[in-house]
Amino acid sequence: MDTKTNTDNLESEILEGKAKGGVAGSDADIEEVFDKSAAVASFIREQSANHQTTNAEVFLEAPFSLEVEELLALLDELKLEGAYKDIYSIKGEKTIYLFSNQYITHNYANMMVMVEERDLIKLVAETVRYESKTYPRPTDVRLFYRNPFKLSVDIFKAVLKQLKETVDYDDIKETKASNNAVYLYSDKFMDRSHATSLAEWVEVEADQNP
Repeated sequence: MDTKTNTDNLESEILEGKAKGGVAGSDADIEEVFDKSAAVASFIREQSANHQTTNAEVFLEAPFSLEVEELLALLDELKLEGAYKDIYSIKGEKTIYLFSNQYITHNYANMMVMVEERDLIKLVAETVRYESKTYPRPTDVRLFYRNPFKLSVDIFKAVLKQLKETVDYDDIKETKASNNAVYLYSDKFMDRSHATSLAEWVEVEADQNP
């Protein structure tokens, strides 16, 4: 479900509530039916349930129609309310993104923001670092062809070439299993022999040792 469908559904609910709650067009009626904090949190949760982050700018448009200052104040308010403790924000290059950790993790939300902003070199590098540090394991490059990345083979190859030429990401290294499957790892968190042995296990040895 996309953002437009969600906002259309919410607008219908608001109009239906106004019809039941009082004289249409009354500011008091709108405030009574349209609890802004609850509506914003509900929208964010619905987007997260569909594995999407929410660009905060959507709340500047109908049916929310918040002013910038009002939106920023409301987001600060959400952080203080226990009922909305699952709502988190990520500051992107140009806007703020929101998500509910009831449905998606912080790491997934960060990846979605980088996909949204097309910061692809950082996206690949930070994903590899996260997997090398957290699990630890090398990252199968085929991961970047699937959701939420959806990079084409040609785009990924171009991104990887740029990444290898960027000093800030010189910890990202490449290794291969014996079947030539390519994996990436960060040598900040894994050594080459460990990364290679894990890649070999996944690609070859696991099938030989069920």
